[in-house]
Amino acid sequence: MKKICISFLAICSIFALTISSSNIKATDFEGNEAKYIKLCSSNISSSNKKVCQEFNEYLSDKNKDYEDQISDLEKQIEETNDNLEEIQISISELDNEIEEKNEEISYLEDSISVLQDSIDEKEDKLGERLYLMQSTYNSHWIVDFLWGSEDFTTFFSRLSGVNEITSYENNLIQELVSEREELDIQKESLENAKATLETQQETLTELQDTYVELKAQQEQELAESQEAADEYSKAQAKVDAALDALISFAPSSSGGSYVAGSSTIGNSIAQAALSKLGCRYWWGQSGPNYFDCSGLVYWACNAAGVSIGRSSASGYASSGTAISRNQLQAGDIITFSYGSGVEHVGIYIGGGSFVHASGSGSGTTGQYADQCVKTSSLSGYWQNHVYNYRRLY
Repeated sequence: MKKICISFLAICSIFALTISSSNIKATDFEGNEAKYIKLCSSNISSSNKKVCQEFNEYLSDKNKDYEDQISDLEKQIEETNDNLEEIQISISELDNEIEEKNEEISYLEDSISVLQDSIDEKEDKLGERLYLMQSTYNSHWIVDFLWGSEDFTTFFSRLSGVNEITSYENNLIQELVSEREELDIQKESLENAKATLETQQETLTELQDTYVELKAQQEQELAESQEAADEYSKAQAKVDAALDALISFAPSSSGGSYVAGSSTIGNSIAQAALSKLGCRYWWGQSGPNYFDCSGLVYWACNAAGVSIGRSSASGYASSGTAISRNQLQAGDIITFSYGSGVEHVGIYIGGGSFVHASGSGSGTTGQYADQCVKTSSLSGYWQNHVYNYRRLY
């Protein structure tokens, strides 16, 4: 599995970069995270807003990738644990079988010991018979012939060819041969049983070691993924805050006073919005005491008798009727874009000014006094970011 790079933030200490807006491109973030974090973590300029928003989306995608990777690794570790558990159960079962085999082996060893005693006894009897035959025939050739055998098989082969051997000796010989064969069979059975158990135990132990090693590797990769995800998450939080600050700390409270227009409805909309000056910004709220930018438009229009649905800034940018800057009068709306779609909306109050709920996005829930319903001059910063003008009544 591909190793995860978790040190991209540490690179910040290596690169001392001065980045100008003229050479920034909203591509190729991979491998260049450090310099874009440096650029987008604080004091974002208007010219850099678009690239920082795209970098923020890149960070969001990376976080999702790590979430998926972490989820996959957790599933793999769970499967590995299941396999280890099965192996441990098999080893436990094998241990029980080994114990049973040991009992059988112990029994076989006792049987072999008894059989060996029987063989020894018959060999002694055979030896006595052979020496007796030697005395009878007054000859040493039988003993010399038989005991000169190189091995046990040759001994019995030669013994069976001696004509002087009686049926008693032959029966004794056959019993001895049969028991010797039984002894060999039982010894072979014992050795095979031991070999089989040792092979099974070795195989299972090696498999267990393999899974233990795999689990350690997976847990290491999981820890690296979690650490990297944490670093990307922290970086994204910094960029989020910097992007929010671009709107929050934009020029404000310099909008002058209300100037009535020719429309009674439009004037009512503007006056309704101005009645909420100082009410704090709260993401997603539509009044009567807390507002976000589109929530203020929704509340003011409905308060003035203009029934509109609750929408977003981008939604209001395509609602009502399009007008030009020269046609603006109190009660019309102005939408703003910072490079990646409509993100803000305000209500014109005449005299080159507008009223709006200015805040820093979803993290704001009324905790900041300066993020509130305020007036601003439609010039400079704000004029540069105008997207369009609309009339909703």
